[in-house]
Amino acid sequence: MIKKTKKITKNRSLTKKEDRAIVKKISVEEAKDFLQQCVTVDCDPDRIMEELSEDLLPKIKSGKAGKKVYEKINKAVFKALMIYGLDTHYPLAETVDEKYRPLAIEFSRQLVKEYNCQTSSEKALAEVIVNAYARILNYSQILNTCRKIDWLTNEKITYYSMISKELDRANRQFVTALITLKQFKTPSLEVNVKTKTAFISQNQQLNINPSNKNENIKPE
Repeated sequence: MIKKTKKITKNRSLTKKEDRAIVKKISVEEAKDFLQQCVTVDCDPDRIMEELSEDLLPKIKSGKAGKKVYEKINKAVFKALMIYGLDTHYPLAETVDEKYRPLAIEFSRQLVKEYNCQTSSEKALAEVIVNAYARILNYSQILNTCRKIDWLTNEKITYYSMISKELDRANRQFVTALITLKQFKTPSLEVNVKTKTAFISQNQQLNINPSNKNENIKPE
């Protein structure tokens, strides 16, 4: 038994060496291509939409979905809303106070329509404007409440001073982002200036009939 085990162990070691000899190395570029084509993560938009379209949604429509499927689809739908956040404006709504969320979504839609935002950068800039505007409303309300307080402490004064600075910052961000969006949507002006070169000199000498009289006439 011992000798047989040794032979098996020896044969296995030879097989491993042969397998190692057969395996070929790949280049870094080949490894990169493999990772890009074959490896995905849970937050990859392509994978999320593929799971929804090929697996979860068909099961829901067929009526054969169980409890686990509904749990999966809730998570997948939430991720899908994040994927199309620049169109739905739902992620933006989560960044502002709860009572301003309907306003944030509607204001974003109006800005996109008003300036005909087509690119992702234009839509994101519109959301920056809305976020700044929502903070302006929120900070303004906080400062308004301090007018109704009969007494103040050093801590409250420091707090309201900080809110005042944040309000000024939000105002600057709102104006800057709005001007930038307007510049994005304003067509650039092309000015073509055509000029004729003119040479003007003073005290020139004009020679009239130089071959006959050689008379020089000085202009006034």
